[in-house]
Amino acid sequence: MTPPKSSRGAAADGDAALQVESADTAPEALPPGLAAAWGVVGTGRRRGPKPAHTVEEIVAIATQLADDEGIAAASLPKVASRVGVTTNALYRYVSSRDELITLVADRAWGDPPALRDGDWRDKAALWSRQLFQRFLSRPWLLDAPTTIPLTPHNAAWLDALITVLKPTGMDAQQMLNCAYLLDSHARYGANLQRNTPAPAALRRANPDQRRAIRAIRLFLDEQLRARNLNAVAELLEDPAYLTDEPPLDGFEFGLARILDGIEAFIRR
Repeated sequence: MTPPKSSRGAAADGDAALQVESADTAPEALPPGLAAAWGVVGTGRRRGPKPAHTVEEIVAIATQLADDEGIAAASLPKVASRVGVTTNALYRYVSSRDELITLVADRAWGDPPALRDGDWRDKAALWSRQLFQRFLSRPWLLDAPTTIPLTPHNAAWLDALITVLKPTGMDAQQMLNCAYLLDSHARYGANLQRNTPAPAALRRANPDQRRAIRAIRLFLDEQLRARNLNAVAELLEDPAYLTDEPPLDGFEFGLARILDGIEAFIRR
């Protein structure tokens, strides 16, 4: 869920500007997959006999491939092979891989959490934790282009957070900035988690890995201290670096500090 860029300047002329540009809102004038994600299909597409499959079926198969093998696996040839059609035949359902990825990413987002209880801070914290967990459960979403425009599901996530933040009195751009901070924190935390295997996982992959880990630590300690990077060297001596599972304290600590900052801003 990447919050959209501000359009305050572009919208200065209000409805008049929208009327002038209305001719450019046909599906073919929009980014790939945007119209299809919202259920708007151009009149010139999918001609010929009734398709044997549905767009929903194609997207579900592509999503499963992404879940199993990563976003690169959601390619047109692989999806076509799984469906049992030629790659060319797949163009009856999606116009390009960009469109397919837009639809797959929107499906993978799913619905946002229900945010009913607590004040704005409690709700924003729950929203952030759920977003973090969504990235952990489907890490390939981190690899989806962040330039994808608002589609139904990620728009619903943003709507849920903006609804929570509205009572704080912040203006639209300030709320979008808060969404950017929380989204970025969840992305970074999940990306760090997926790219940092725990020592336990390393040991399972290689019984001699403990010795290798010790060798790496000793090597880094020597190199860091030789360059007077003593603060980092001391951090690496902390037992937390050899815990069996990576703690979530880092994510929670960062989330609390972001919310502290937002709260202090509101109270100014």
